[in-house]
Amino acid sequence: MPRKALPRIAAVSPGDEPMTLRIRWDNGDESLVDVSGMIESSRVYVPLRQSLELFRQVRVGEHGTDVVWTNEIDMSADTLRWLAQDQAGAAMTESLAAATGRKM
Repeated sequence: MPRKALPRIAAVSPGDEPMTLRIRWDNGDESLVDVSGMIESSRVYVPLRQSLELFRQVRVGEHGTDVVWTNEIDMSADTLRWLAQDQAGAAMTESLAAATGRKM
């Protein structure tokens, strides 16, 4: 059985909107990920809620397996990939609803 390749992050930067990350994956794909829900719901991310300047200091962690802000604050590539896919699906559903005139 083939092994599932773990997502790796090649580059990260803050998005134009607050609490969003622009991620370039090692396969060349790019995602804009809204991480506001995670940041608002976890005590670990309180410093990011309190400081937009800290949030903007995001960088790729060792081996591209996460993004980090400090030694104590990070988000895994797996979680970010899942969020990116989930949000892309939600955006596609909203676009389809708008195009067809249906309510979600």
